[in-house]
Amino acid sequence: SADHGGSHFGRPDARHCHTKGRLLPMGCPSDGSSFHPNSAAAAADYRFYRSVSRPQFYHVAGMSTLATASILGCAWLLYTCFTNYTDDGALWTPLVKSKLILDTKDVYDNVYSTRALDYDTDCGAGKTTTTDESEQNRVDQACAMAETVWFVVWMVPFGALLFNFFLAIFCGLETRFKLADGRGVVRLLQQFVCVLVFLIAGMYVSIYASGVSVYLASAFMALAAATILMLMVYVNYEVEPAVLKQVAADSTFAQNMVKAFKSDWVRAVGVGSANVLIPFFLALDMLRQKTRRLTKRTDKEGRFTEFGRTFLDNVESWNWNSILTKVIILGEIFGVLILGSKFTYIFFSWLNDQLADFALGAVFVLVFIVGCLMFMLPMVPGSAVYLFAGIVIGKQSQASIGFWWGVILASLLGLVAKLVACCGQYGIGFVLGKSVKVQKMIGVDTVPTRAIEYVLNQRGMQPGKVAILVGGPDWPTSVTCGILKLNIPQMILGTLPVFIASIAPQTLVGALLTKESDGNATLWSAVTTACTGVAAVCQAGACLVATRTILRTVEERSEELSQPRPEHAKVAELTAAEADLRAAFAQVEAWPALSSRRKATVLFGAALQLLAGFLLAADFVLVDPICFRKFAVSDSIDIQLDGKVMNVFLVPVGVAAVSIWVLGCCIHTFHSKDIGKLARASLQNQ
Repeated sequence: SADHGGSHFGRPDARHCHTKGRLLPMGCPSDGSSFHPNSAAAAADYRFYRSVSRPQFYHVAGMSTLATASILGCAWLLYTCFTNYTDDGALWTPLVKSKLILDTKDVYDNVYSTRALDYDTDCGAGKTTTTDESEQNRVDQACAMAETVWFVVWMVPFGALLFNFFLAIFCGLETRFKLADGRGVVRLLQQFVCVLVFLIAGMYVSIYASGVSVYLASAFMALAAATILMLMVYVNYEVEPAVLKQVAADSTFAQNMVKAFKSDWVRAVGVGSANVLIPFFLALDMLRQKTRRLTKRTDKEGRFTEFGRTFLDNVESWNWNSILTKVIILGEIFGVLILGSKFTYIFFSWLNDQLADFALGAVFVLVFIVGCLMFMLPMVPGSAVYLFAGIVIGKQSQASIGFWWGVILASLLGLVAKLVACCGQYGIGFVLGKSVKVQKMIGVDTVPTRAIEYVLNQRGMQPGKVAILVGGPDWPTSVTCGILKLNIPQMILGTLPVFIASIAPQTLVGALLTKESDGNATLWSAVTTACTGVAAVCQAGACLVATRTILRTVEERSEELSQPRPEHAKVAELTAAEADLRAAFAQVEAWPALSSRRKATVLFGAALQLLAGFLLAADFVLVDPICFRKFAVSDSIDIQLDGKVMNVFLVPVGVAAVSIWVLGCCIHTFHSKDIGKLARASLQNQ
């Protein structure tokens, strides 16, 4: 894109938007305004936008969406306060709720496959329960789905208001970036990286939010995934690689971005995300080229268009064995997170039942011990421990010291367990850090790791330091602190704000789950969902602040952080010693050099992990799960799983998905050993 008030890196045509090597005469198409199917609308766009600068365009778009949000807000306010929907208008009251239930009777008639449901007898506070616990669980799930329908009907205008409001904020931020100069491009890329990390953190949090509300977790996951896709498309159209290379000459951050875009890990993420769309795109490109030749719109030979041929020439030079192997690794990580979260919450549910008859004092001691031990496992997040403490202590405290005192004490217990676990995890890292290979693995001699070390070495409670310690994953963050041999008291001090950002709200959520069985179940359910959302936003927000701090440190202190250090001399020696082995690996895993058998093996492994990943992720976007039964920490194994832990897998899709995932892991192990053996043999023959 270009700021039309000036040139675009030496190009004087100020009336065009330079996007991916194309000159478009309608301004920047990132909002889709340049792609109207109606030719009259396209002509109007051309007339209006051809002389509008990028900041002006986003200013107008932002003001229009803000005006739309204001109109929606006024309309919703009038609807809720002054409508004759009920005697109370449409404000959220028991009368409005009853009217919504009455108006959605067709939903209750069809939401349950066996029979029609009646709200009063099947779903309301005075419902009649059946002796068949499995059937009662299915009825409760159907009731929850019906309630979601009429609540969304009431809430959707407010959702549209929020959407337009956030879109207006986005457009307002975009007016700050003048892409005619390098600084504007760098700022845009920094914003892109920060928002991307924020969304990925949101997806990570959503996996563990499923321990509280499966529906809320699904909403988090779907929203974050859709936003990441739109963000990728947006940046792809705003900044072309050629421009990025020009900016990289003057910006350390842009240089790192160029390296990142070319890394096999980023390419693996792109391949894993696009997957079947890649051959679909190539097929369409072939059809497009054939159509052009038949209509005499081109006289160029070849099966692909110029754009398609350029794409193929580019990807043919990629290290496909490395990329596909990393696709498999990403699938393995995703599977571990999904399975780890499921069985963590099942274990805590079982433990909750076992502690039901213990005295409150004994419960405090056991929860502390179990919490510290669970923190030592890499795949267990702190949120699971806090929820467990809130459920167990919150439930038992209601009959003794009182609910709110129980919440306070459970939160303090969670904080102490977190700090003790941080020291334990630090010890693990300290021991591992004595290995030069471990130091090399985390990149102690690289600028990004040293930037993190620089921020964490700051004394006190600096925002960036706190954000890293609070927003980062529990086990990897504290273990990394141990490997880097940071100051323990300063690490503990920077971790303390986790009490407000994560421990207190998630402990409260766990405790509130035990109150949903009283007469105010709807109220407590709403508060639980709100607290879960606040905790998720705080966690993802901390990741956003941490990313901004690290990026700023890299940009400002890159030269200082890249200098050799005596304590890292052995790492440099190991890197040099492994240079020949890395060269041998690069030689034998080059795609043209691989045998057909090895190509088929890694392709098959990547395909299996992608298929398993899609099936496992489907539970986050489908109304009815296909892989796992819906199970939260507060649920019962006897009721939700019919007393059998393995019933968490749904047959046949759930069992098939996990089996495919395990097979993909086995193929990865076999292929990695095969390539390693081939590389060492090649090195010996040199």
